[in-house]
Amino acid sequence: MLGERGPRARVRANRAAVRTTLAAGASHGLVLGVRDPGLVGALVSVPPRGWPLPPPGLPLRLWAIAVQGLGAARRWAEAFDALAAHHPILPHWYLGTLGVDPTHQQRGLGGALLEAWLRHVDADRCGVWLETDRPENIAFYERAGFELAGEVPVFDVPVWLMSRPPAPAQGDTPAQRDVPA
Repeated sequence: MLGERGPRARVRANRAAVRTTLAAGASHGLVLGVRDPGLVGALVSVPPRGWPLPPPGLPLRLWAIAVQGLGAARRWAEAFDALAAHHPILPHWYLGTLGVDPTHQQRGLGGALLEAWLRHVDADRCGVWLETDRPENIAFYERAGFELAGEVPVFDVPVWLMSRPPAPAQGDTPAQRDVPA
């Protein structure tokens, strides 16, 4: 999305994306975080019937475009449109972002964020949807009950679509659950 940039420019551009995502998620979704002592991990999600998140305020959007560039903003919009065409229409929770600072990875923080969020989601008895472009994330999400629902190329990069059925109520059978498809 960010084009040909050096490592420092990519970090600056990614921080701008995270800042806008956190702002939108905090206003209209659910954000969970881990601090050590600053923010080292975050999960941004959207409740049923809340997708897509509205964009953050104009000043923050303009700042992000200035940091990332107009080309990156255009590519983000194209990627969003490509994935939106495959988004489920049934009510569901949407996992937009789950990330842990690389210096804090492999400590179980991402799994703890996901587990805490899924406890919250399961209380709603709604399915869950997410997309990932990282093949190593597939097994991580499958361990949490997600299943592959498809694959979509975005700028020649495979993006895997994953769903998780709602948690059953006491006495439910799998056939009685609604699953986003």
